[in-house]
Amino acid sequence: MIRLVRRNLLRNKRRTFLTMASLAMAVFILALLGVLLDAMDFADDSAVPDRLVVRHAISLTFPLPEAYESRLRKIEHVEEVTPQSWFQGIYKDQRPENVFPRFTIDPATFRTVFYDWDFDEDEWRDFASQRTAFAAGRALAEAQGWSIGDSIAVQGDVWPVDVELELRAIFDAEEEGEERQIFFHRQYVEQALGNPGQVGTYWLKLDDPEAAPAVVAAARAMFENSDNQVRAETAEAFLASFSQMFGNVRMFFGAIGLAIAVSIFLITANTMAMAARERTTEVCVLRTLGFDRARVIGTVMGESLIVGVLGALVGAVLAAATTGVTAQVMEGMGLAFGGFGAGGLEVSGRIVVTVVGAGIAIGLLSGAFPAVAAARLRIVDGLRRV
Repeated sequence: MIRLVRRNLLRNKRRTFLTMASLAMAVFILALLGVLLDAMDFADDSAVPDRLVVRHAISLTFPLPEAYESRLRKIEHVEEVTPQSWFQGIYKDQRPENVFPRFTIDPATFRTVFYDWDFDEDEWRDFASQRTAFAAGRALAEAQGWSIGDSIAVQGDVWPVDVELELRAIFDAEEEGEERQIFFHRQYVEQALGNPGQVGTYWLKLDDPEAAPAVVAAARAMFENSDNQVRAETAEAFLASFSQMFGNVRMFFGAIGLAIAVSIFLITANTMAMAARERTTEVCVLRTLGFDRARVIGTVMGESLIVGVLGALVGAVLAAATTGVTAQVMEGMGLAFGGFGAGGLEVSGRIVVTVVGAGIAIGLLSGAFPAVAAARLRIVDGLRRV
């Protein structure tokens, strides 16, 4: 029976190849969707449970008064508060490798809140004591070829001020995406702008992670009747909100994956049905020679199963190769952030099992209908067909 299945598969090589290729493409797309969803979950892995974020209730584009810092410190369980503002600007040009996050911070409070990042003590003292100094993540420093003492210039775009900075500290973080950003003194920009007293976000360090819900509620209530109401949330929720800006991405990707799976199932089922109909007379001859219905079903389903397995494996291999190359290119261009680096943008074992299983299921289901139809056909009726 195995030889018969092999001969039937090779009888029309072009049709077999195209069916397998369509199934491989479906598995390839499903795997990529799974990889993207996994990469977007970087917030779950990188967030620190005792760190909260307070920002403007309307949008991140609206700043908060710097006077809020002292009031936030009065909330119970708040151990430290540090301001952080998005500066961005233009470094050299707008090429992707030169586009990376740039923030202003307060060195006096920053490390207490971001205690999970590693700084050399001597380098940090130099950074904190020099108003024009900046600190960079190790991954970014290596990508840009920076070393301690190098100077850079950033042209302001959001803020109408240009800054000239000197690298005085390099830090390490658990997530490589966190190492692809720079920080410099908030007072440098404040003085250049005439001290407007505005802050983008406040990051809070709690003395007890379990107190996060109470602190969130207290922060919101504290400024409920002010002109600048706030939104307080965990660091995890803050990071996850960036993906939520694009709507329900999971539902969208899930709908795409389901549509692809159903479409390929219908295409494969139609192809297998055509192949079975072409061999109606042969099936009846086999049954005349003593093949029972179980063997007939096994022959037809064996063909579709082989097509499903090979197509699924090819699709999974292509997805793994594509994501690996994409991650390397993004890192080389300085675009790897969150889960979109070499460590996060990859086809996991769970994705492989899922997509290969889907390919096998499509192969079996698409072969089941023509197999049963061929087995139930009366021998006399089948021999009369032309």
